[in-house]
Amino acid sequence: MKYEDKNQSYYTNVRLDLLSLLPENYHGIKVLEIGAGSGSTLAYLKVNKIATEVIGLDIPESKRNVNSDLVDKFIYGDIEKLNLEEYDDYFDCILLADVLEHLVDPDKVLKKVKRLLKKDGIILVSMPNIRHFKAFIKIFIKGNFSYEESGTFDYTHLRFFCKGDIQKLIYKGGFDIEKIVSSIKIYKGKSMSKLINKLTFGIF
Repeated sequence: MKYEDKNQSYYTNVRLDLLSLLPENYHGIKVLEIGAGSGSTLAYLKVNKIATEVIGLDIPESKRNVNSDLVDKFIYGDIEKLNLEEYDDYFDCILLADVLEHLVDPDKVLKKVKRLLKKDGIILVSMPNIRHFKAFIKIFIKGNFSYEESGTFDYTHLRFFCKGDIQKLIYKGGFDIEKIVSSIKIYKGKSMSKLINKLTFGIF
């Protein structure tokens, strides 16, 4: 299966979990989102006057899902192949929401991202942690490693990470880590993941 076969909902949602990690003084900023999908998150930043300029980047297959006229520019192409030298030292913030696990060489992309950031710029990254109770049940109880439409076992994932691997990847890309937050803590509602997390003291 390919990206163009994915359900349209795969490309559309505002990543409030990531945006909640933005520093409070971040207003009037320039933002690039790699893997922008429909541009919903960028449109949210513009509407709420957090950003003055928002640029989205995604693979050509996502083009049919774009529905926002609030995004200043969409760039279609492979981040691993694009140079983007016209944006060197340009962005205050770059979003990588569940993107790095889809790449052949995430190390190289992070170094490129660092070049596009201003000296005091930040990146916001989210990545799935394979150390999840559902992965344990799927692999060790059911003996199954089949891929799925989305989630941890997304069929377009090229790499899998645990928390420590994610940290090493970010450091290798030339970044310092200011904050690490589990999506379980950000999520306000009740869930089985929260319960399992408490019962296993954070292991899963």
